[in-house]
Amino acid sequence: MEFLKDIFVDKLGLEMHHLEKFCSLLTTKTLKKKEHLIQEGSVCDFIGFVISGKLRSYVQNDSVEFNNDFYLQNSLVTAYTSYLTQSPTNCNIEALADTEIAFITYKKFNALIDEDVHFLKLAKYISDVFFIRKCKRETSFLKNSATERLELLYKTYPGIEQQISQYHIASYLGIKPESLSRIKLLTYINK
Repeated sequence: MEFLKDIFVDKLGLEMHHLEKFCSLLTTKTLKKKEHLIQEGSVCDFIGFVISGKLRSYVQNDSVEFNNDFYLQNSLVTAYTSYLTQSPTNCNIEALADTEIAFITYKKFNALIDEDVHFLKLAKYISDVFFIRKCKRETSFLKNSATERLELLYKTYPGIEQQISQYHIASYLGIKPESLSRIKLLTYINK
């Protein structure tokens, strides 16, 4: 998993033996399209890395689903608030295609940190990734138009428009699919 090497060595300045130790504790899981990695009401006890495939995170209010994140190849995947608090999550994470994930459990990761404080760098990196992404999305909903939110989505997830259906993208942006079509058409016309 080259992307983990990039995180450990290039971004965090850790040694290869840290990466090897970490990878020795990973377990892989394969999900079929539409299978859930985690469902509302369960406790998230893992941090995962998407090896292949794609997933979405959504919350459900009555029968309406609202997408709140996507996890594409080479990205982190977890219900992070549930992971940190070890309390039930209010979200669902569903595979949008056949997906393979490598993950480390809460217990193993914390034992690793207790054993070697260098792994706190990885814990901080994971927290930073989820915190920054959450802040950008919240601020975007408060300050930006739907067109600007779409542009931020494209910057945050390069190539997402080829991987995720318009329906799911519209849900993530908080608009109807027809509005997304209109925005894309107007953007194309104005170029």
